Amino acid sequence: MQEDEEVLDTRNPAQRAAAAKTAIGFSMLLVTGYLLFFTFKPYVYPTGTFVVGLFLFSTGLHTYWTNTLIVYYVTTHRLIKEYRFLSLVRQELPFEKVRGVEERKSIWEALVGLGSVRVASGGGGTLEIVIQNIYSPTAFADEIRNLV
Repeated sequence: MQEDEEVLDTRNPAQRAAAAKTAIGFSMLLVTGYLLFFTFKPYVYPTGTFVVGLFLFSTGLHTYWTNTLIVYYVTTHRLIKEYRFLSLVRQELPFEKVRGVEERKSIWEALVGLGSVRVASGGGGTLEIVIQNIYSPTAFADEIRNLV
């Protein structure tokens, strides 16, 4: 951090979308067990629910775990994304290089009331930071726009 720099906002990704995806996947795996062991349905039905349920469950768990390792910082001079697992991966984007702020909502985020904000720089080697699964993405994007 520079001498005249201070942290204005700290955010972690919300876990709602990941938890919803995991819960739906787990319930589909339970349906698979029911179809497989307690009915005489053809095996195509339990196979289909198993594949979809396993996909949703595993991607939901992966997103949940990844979200626990990410922290976003907004300072007076830059936007910082930190990912800490065994090492530290830090992306920084100075506000004087920001050329665009974009808001998005995927289907999962819209269902649970979250959103994403993409902050990109211009120039040849484009650097962008995507802030995913946050509450009130419009307010966060407006905060970035005011600092730019």
